[in-house]
Amino acid sequence: MLLYRLERAIERHHLLDHRDRVIVGVSGGVDSMVLLPVVNACRGTHALTLIVAHVNHGLRPDESEREAALVQQEADRLGLPYEYGQFDVKDFQKRRGLSPQDAARRVRFHFFNSLLKKHDAQKIALGHNADDQVETMLLRWIRGSGVKGLKGMLPIREGRVIRPLLEMWRTEIDAFAAKQGIPYRVDSTNLRSDYLRNRIRLELIPLIERDYQPNFKGVMKKASVFLREEDDYLEREAEKTCQKILHLDREIVSFSCSAFQSLHKAIQWRVLQRMLRSRGSEETWEEGDESEVSRVHRILTHPPSSFLVELSGGLYLEKRYDKVSLGRGKVKPIPPFEVELRMPGPTLIEEIGKEVRVEEITWKGDLEGLRESPDTAVLAYEHVQFPLRVRNFRPGDRFEPLGVRGTQKLKQFFIDHKIPRFERPRIPILISGEVIAWVVGYRIDERFKITEKTQRAIKIEVV
Repeated sequence: MLLYRLERAIERHHLLDHRDRVIVGVSGGVDSMVLLPVVNACRGTHALTLIVAHVNHGLRPDESEREAALVQQEADRLGLPYEYGQFDVKDFQKRRGLSPQDAARRVRFHFFNSLLKKHDAQKIALGHNADDQVETMLLRWIRGSGVKGLKGMLPIREGRVIRPLLEMWRTEIDAFAAKQGIPYRVDSTNLRSDYLRNRIRLELIPLIERDYQPNFKGVMKKASVFLREEDDYLEREAEKTCQKILHLDREIVSFSCSAFQSLHKAIQWRVLQRMLRSRGSEETWEEGDESEVSRVHRILTHPPSSFLVELSGGLYLEKRYDKVSLGRGKVKPIPPFEVELRMPGPTLIEEIGKEVRVEEITWKGDLEGLRESPDTAVLAYEHVQFPLRVRNFRPGDRFEPLGVRGTQKLKQFFIDHKIPRFERPRIPILISGEVIAWVVGYRIDERFKITEKTQRAIKIEVV
């Protein structure tokens, strides 16, 4: 009966494709020890290649060794390759500030994902059952999850993580193990009341079944199906929205902030999720894991005109007026700098990774040559005071923009040209004496412009 229902689940949810290579996660507990032989029974029908994977979290030394030995013994009996990974989950937990369960989950998925690449595999099979589903739904409800989390685990996630036993109750799996004589180990931590999931399984669910709803688990299982359908509809709408408002330029995803804010909040969340995952977040995402999405959503709800922030996974989020961009890289603050320029020759500005080249030229009246690049300027030699210096913006800076009468605060010039505050320290400013001669990339000062009388000039190029 269990094998028949497994085949039905595989067909209904498209869990396996012909000739799939599958990493089977086996902990040594009853669920995964049943999962292994029943998936192995499908090997001939689907022409599968199976690889048994076991993770030792280093949390229960004596038990872990016996579990590893049992799993390897079963893999050898079935003639399947065996992969063993041992990790210090406690150390990882402390370094990342995670709960023990979350740390263990991330370590497992990191190991399984590495095996996908090693064996050129397509699927990871896990032994979660219907009781696990109910516990997960309750756990996420207690933590304040939305529909995406409350729907519980999926039979197949991201096309590669499959849960063939997800619709089967723990009692059914226990009965199958007893009937088939399948050996397994009991994890002693499953009985500890200091874990919230354990208290939900051992205390909360029995209380609800006894005093409120005898068929509570059945009701929750049915609710997960309804919520899954609703979530699927919202995901489809989010995909349509992403195609409309998101723009991909090389490795950067961008969109209009006003267009994003006009979306329904439920769609906003899903758009952000897709963006973060599309940029290759280093973390293994699980259904209902919303922490970074929440942070980005808060930032975009009432954002300043411009900002630049670092996110987890080596990502950054940047807003320049109405345009928001998500990319990969570190945000490095630019310190104050001031460098005297060689004349003639190149000078490196290390703080911004640019080189300034200065040379004296004979001016031949080629006005078109002045427009060749925003990073090149030609100044009238007779008005320049040496040595020339390059520095970045300072409060109180003023200059006389070319074509404008009178001086203007550089801060106001930046605002008028929609230059974000975080980018202003990166803009080189050419100083002649104590006067700003050129805001590199934008405008020279009126007092240094070329005139009909100009014969000698200074050419400055920033590369």
